Amino acid sequence: MHKTRWTRLAPAIILAALLLSVIASACMSASKYPLTVTDDMGRKIVFDTQPKRFVSLAPSWTEILFALGLGDQVVGVTTYCDYPAEAAKKEKVGGFSDPNIELIVALKADVVFGTTLHKKVQSDIERRGIKFVCENATSVEGVKNNITIAAAIAGVPERAQQVNAVIQNTIDRVKNTLAAVPESRRLKVLYLVWDEPVMSVGPKTLISDMLSAAGGVSITGDAESDYPSYSLETIVAVNPDVILAPRVHGGGGLDIQSLRTKPGWQALDAVKKGNVYLVEDNLVSRPGPRVGEGVLEIARTLYPELFK
Repeated sequence: MHKTRWTRLAPAIILAALLLSVIASACMSASKYPLTVTDDMGRKIVFDTQPKRFVSLAPSWTEILFALGLGDQVVGVTTYCDYPAEAAKKEKVGGFSDPNIELIVALKADVVFGTTLHKKVQSDIERRGIKFVCENATSVEGVKNNITIAAAIAGVPERAQQVNAVIQNTIDRVKNTLAAVPESRRLKVLYLVWDEPVMSVGPKTLISDMLSAAGGVSITGDAESDYPSYSLETIVAVNPDVILAPRVHGGGGLDIQSLRTKPGWQALDAVKKGNVYLVEDNLVSRPGPRVGEGVLEIARTLYPELFK
């Protein structure tokens, strides 16, 4: 009889112990204030108390904040912040490059999350007593670091571990699958930001890092600038196996069909064989929590036979 009672009680006791462990872990890992973080501009930012109200000036930050379960504390976003769907219900503080400072102040924001493109408004924001945190991630690790920073600022550092684990698990799955492809057989890739003039990505960009993680060999991996331009003759000489370009929603992106018929491009093996593809822009260009999905999308496009 005692054995039967233990058998019935054991699951409940184990569950209670696990819950207590989780609660204790959360309490131990909670941020302590004053808190100092270093953003991507190398600035040390001190938070005397836990901030509660956040404004995002970039879709990537918006995705990060929502992924961390902080959606209720997001009081303002830009008109370009379209993911997740709940972001559309938030107050719009302007476009990506022209935020409304007065509205941000009226929203009583404690922290504004922006990028290096927002340097011109940074001083105006900080002059109002609002903290400004800058993002300029150039790698998957950089993205994960920003997720960690945002979670620490909000007082929920343990949530960053969960979000980053999902990213890393996806990338690890891709890496394990690509183990079947020797380095000598990895595809040479031209990531085409624009075609006239030909513009690609340099080695110190997030997209370049994602290409590498997806098993691609960027033909512009030795560029000295982040967004180098090339003559078509130079691209023909290198002759990439695959051409990738971002699929831009709302128009304004590259048209594959017109690229295939443009004079000179038919000299490329990638064009001859029809290996010109669009990849989801929001997955490959946003330094946010879906970066693992972006790597998977690129890998699936390059090696469809391995990622069915």
